[in-house]
Amino acid sequence: MNNQILVIPGITDAPTLACIARSRKYGQYCKAVADALAGACPFCNPDPTYNVPVEVGSAVRMRVQHCRPPEKNTRLHFLIIPRQHVKSITSLSDEEWLEVQHIIFELGAKFGFEFSGILIRNGDATQSAGTIQHLHIHVMIPDGTGRVESPFCKTPEEEAAGVARAIVFEKMRQGMPFESLSLDEQALVKDRLA
Repeated sequence: MNNQILVIPGITDAPTLACIARSRKYGQYCKAVADALAGACPFCNPDPTYNVPVEVGSAVRMRVQHCRPPEKNTRLHFLIIPRQHVKSITSLSDEEWLEVQHIIFELGAKFGFEFSGILIRNGDATQSAGTIQHLHIHVMIPDGTGRVESPFCKTPEEEAAGVARAIVFEKMRQGMPFESLSLDEQALVKDRLA
Protein backbone atom coordinates (compact mmCIF):
# COMPACT_ATOMS: atom_id res chain seq x y z
CA MET A 1 0.00 0.00 0.00
CA ASN A 2 1.23 3.47 -0.74
CA ASN A 3 0.76 6.46 1.56
CA GLN A 4 -2.73 7.46 0.48
CA ILE A 5 -4.59 10.15 2.39
CA LEU A 6 -8.30 10.05 3.16
CA VAL A 7 -9.97 13.34 2.21
CA ILE A 8 -13.55 13.94 3.30
CA PRO A 9 -14.92 17.40 2.48
CA GLY A 10 -15.74 19.19 5.73
CA ILE A 11 -13.60 16.99 7.99
CA THR A 12 -10.00 18.00 8.67
CA ASP A 13 -9.41 16.66 12.19
CA ALA A 14 -6.73 13.94 11.88
CA PRO A 15 -7.97 11.79 14.81
CA THR A 16 -11.52 11.86 13.41
CA LEU A 17 -10.27 10.82 9.97
CA ALA A 18 -8.19 8.03 11.53
CA CYS A 19 -11.22 6.64 13.36
CA ILE A 20 -13.45 6.90 10.29
CA ALA A 21 -10.86 5.07 8.17
CA ARG A 22 -11.23 2.04 10.46
CA SER A 23 -14.86 1.51 9.46
CA ARG A 24 -15.28 -2.13 8.46
CA LYS A 25 -18.44 -1.71 6.38
CA TYR A 26 -19.77 0.93 4.00
CA GLY A 27 -22.86 1.67 6.12
CA GLN A 28 -20.70 2.16 9.21
CA TYR A 29 -18.44 4.48 7.20
CA CYS A 30 -21.35 6.62 5.97
CA LYS A 31 -22.78 6.86 9.51
CA ALA A 32 -19.36 7.87 10.90
CA VAL A 33 -18.96 10.57 8.24
CA ALA A 34 -22.48 11.92 8.82
CA ASP A 35 -21.88 12.05 12.58
CA ALA A 36 -18.52 13.80 12.14
CA LEU A 37 -19.98 16.36 9.74
CA ALA A 38 -22.76 17.08 12.23
CA GLY A 39 -20.27 17.31 15.10
CA ALA A 40 -22.21 14.57 16.87
CA CYS A 41 -20.99 11.73 19.03
CA PRO A 42 -22.99 8.65 18.00
CA PHE A 43 -23.03 7.44 21.61
CA CYS A 44 -24.07 10.72 23.27
CA ASN A 45 -27.12 11.13 21.00
CA PRO A 46 -27.70 7.67 19.55
CA ASP A 47 -29.90 7.11 16.53
CA PRO A 48 -32.13 4.21 17.64
CA THR A 49 -32.59 3.07 14.05
CA TYR A 50 -28.83 2.52 13.73
CA ASN A 51 -27.75 2.14 17.38
CA VAL A 52 -30.40 -0.48 18.19
CA PRO A 53 -31.00 -0.31 21.95
CA VAL A 54 -31.22 -3.36 24.20
CA GLU A 55 -33.46 -3.03 27.24
CA VAL A 56 -31.65 -4.10 30.40
CA GLY A 57 -33.20 -3.39 33.79
CA SER A 58 -30.07 -2.23 35.58
CA ALA A 59 -28.96 0.17 32.81
CA VAL A 60 -29.26 3.62 34.35
CA ARG A 61 -25.85 5.22 33.90
CA MET A 62 -25.11 3.15 30.80
CA ARG A 63 -26.74 2.52 27.44
CA VAL A 64 -26.78 -0.96 25.94
CA GLN A 65 -27.09 -1.61 22.24
CA HIS A 66 -26.37 -4.16 19.58
CA CYS A 67 -23.02 -3.53 17.88
CA ARG A 68 -23.24 -2.51 14.21
CA PRO A 69 -21.50 -4.10 12.51
CA PRO A 70 -20.83 -7.04 14.84
CA GLU A 71 -17.45 -8.73 14.82
CA LYS A 72 -17.15 -11.68 12.46
CA ASN A 73 -18.07 -15.07 13.93
CA THR A 74 -20.14 -13.66 16.80
CA ARG A 75 -23.63 -14.88 17.67
CA LEU A 76 -24.24 -11.74 19.71
CA HIS A 77 -22.24 -8.52 20.06
CA PHE A 78 -23.33 -5.81 22.48
CA LEU A 79 -21.94 -2.43 23.46
CA ILE A 80 -22.21 -1.02 26.97
CA ILE A 81 -21.80 2.75 26.73
CA PRO A 82 -21.56 5.36 29.49
CA ARG A 83 -24.26 8.02 29.09
CA GLN A 84 -21.68 10.68 29.96
CA HIS A 85 -19.09 11.43 27.28
CA VAL A 86 -15.87 9.90 28.58
CA LYS A 87 -12.85 8.34 26.89
CA SER A 88 -11.18 6.61 29.84
CA ILE A 89 -12.21 4.00 32.38
CA THR A 90 -10.70 6.23 35.06
CA SER A 91 -13.71 8.52 34.56
CA LEU A 92 -16.15 5.81 35.65
CA SER A 93 -17.43 5.69 39.23
CA ASP A 94 -17.63 2.56 41.36
CA GLU A 95 -21.41 2.60 40.80
CA GLU A 96 -20.91 2.65 37.02
CA TRP A 97 -18.53 -0.32 37.19
CA LEU A 98 -21.01 -2.21 39.32
CA GLU A 99 -23.73 -1.40 36.79
CA VAL A 100 -21.54 -2.81 33.97
CA GLN A 101 -21.24 -6.07 35.90
CA HIS A 102 -25.01 -6.25 36.42
CA ILE A 103 -25.66 -5.50 32.75
CA ILE A 104 -23.38 -8.34 31.61
CA PHE A 105 -25.16 -10.72 34.00
CA GLU A 106 -28.59 -9.56 32.78
CA LEU A 107 -27.57 -9.85 29.11
CA GLY A 108 -26.50 -13.45 29.74
CA ALA A 109 -29.82 -14.26 31.39
CA LYS A 110 -31.87 -12.49 28.71
CA PHE A 111 -30.04 -13.86 25.67
CA GLY A 112 -28.99 -17.25 27.03
CA PHE A 113 -25.21 -17.16 27.23
CA GLU A 114 -22.91 -18.18 30.05
CA PHE A 115 -19.63 -16.92 28.58
CA SER A 116 -18.46 -13.89 26.65
CA GLY A 117 -15.41 -11.99 25.54
CA ILE A 118 -15.17 -8.47 26.89
CA LEU A 119 -13.08 -5.79 25.20
CA ILE A 120 -12.46 -2.25 26.41
CA ARG A 121 -10.32 0.16 24.41
CA ASN A 122 -9.26 2.65 27.04
CA GLY A 123 -8.29 6.24 26.30
CA ASP A 124 -7.40 7.64 22.89
CA ALA A 125 -9.22 5.56 20.27
CA THR A 126 -6.69 6.54 17.59
CA GLN A 127 -4.03 4.67 19.56
CA SER A 128 -6.12 1.55 20.24
CA ALA A 129 -7.63 0.74 16.84
CA GLY A 130 -10.92 2.34 17.85
CA THR A 131 -13.57 3.90 15.65
CA ILE A 132 -15.39 6.13 18.17
CA GLN A 133 -13.84 8.53 20.69
CA HIS A 134 -16.31 7.61 23.46
CA LEU A 135 -15.59 4.79 25.90
CA HIS A 136 -17.59 1.67 25.18
CA ILE A 137 -17.38 -1.93 26.33
CA HIS A 138 -17.76 -4.75 23.82
CA VAL A 139 -19.47 -7.92 25.01
CA MET A 140 -19.04 -10.60 22.34
CA ILE A 141 -20.46 -14.11 22.25
CA PRO A 142 -18.85 -16.34 19.59
CA ASP A 143 -21.05 -18.37 17.26
CA GLY A 144 -18.59 -21.29 17.13
CA THR A 145 -17.85 -21.00 13.41
CA GLY A 146 -14.42 -19.38 13.63
CA ARG A 147 -11.98 -17.20 15.47
CA VAL A 148 -13.32 -13.93 16.98
CA GLU A 149 -10.86 -11.07 16.88
CA SER A 150 -11.10 -7.43 17.79
CA PRO A 151 -7.76 -5.62 17.63
CA PHE A 152 -6.21 -3.29 20.21
CA CYS A 153 -3.64 -2.17 17.70
CA LYS A 154 -3.23 -2.51 13.95
CA THR A 155 -0.06 -2.82 11.96
CA PRO A 156 0.92 0.04 9.64
CA GLU A 157 -0.10 -2.21 6.74
CA GLU A 158 -3.55 -2.82 8.24
CA GLU A 159 -4.02 0.91 8.86
CA ALA A 160 -2.97 1.65 5.26
CA ALA A 161 -5.43 -0.96 3.98
CA GLY A 162 -8.18 0.71 6.05
CA VAL A 163 -7.35 4.10 4.55
CA ALA A 164 -7.37 2.62 1.02
CA ARG A 165 -10.77 1.05 1.68
CA ALA A 166 -12.10 4.32 3.18
CA ILE A 167 -10.96 6.21 0.08
CA VAL A 168 -13.08 3.86 -2.02
CA PHE A 169 -16.00 4.21 0.41
CA GLU A 170 -15.68 8.00 0.07
CA LYS A 171 -15.84 7.76 -3.73
CA MET A 172 -19.03 5.75 -3.37
CA ARG A 173 -20.45 8.16 -0.77
CA GLN A 174 -19.79 10.97 -3.24
CA GLY A 175 -21.95 9.12 -5.78
CA MET A 176 -19.61 6.87 -7.77
CA PRO A 177 -21.41 3.60 -8.55
CA PHE A 178 -19.65 0.38 -7.51
CA GLU A 179 -19.51 -0.69 -11.17
CA SER A 180 -17.51 2.46 -12.05
CA LEU A 181 -14.75 1.67 -9.55
CA SER A 182 -11.57 0.07 -10.81
CA LEU A 183 -11.36 -3.71 -10.38
CA ASP A 184 -8.79 -3.22 -7.59
CA GLU A 185 -11.12 -0.79 -5.81
CA GLN A 186 -14.06 -3.18 -6.19
CA ALA A 187 -11.96 -5.96 -4.69
CA LEU A 188 -11.19 -3.79 -1.64
CA VAL A 189 -14.86 -3.28 -0.75
CA LYS A 190 -16.95 -6.00 -2.43
CA ASP A 191 -17.52 -7.97 0.79
CA ARG A 192 -18.00 -4.81 2.90
CA LEU A 193 -21.01 -3.13 1.30
CA ALA A 194 -23.67 -4.17 3.82
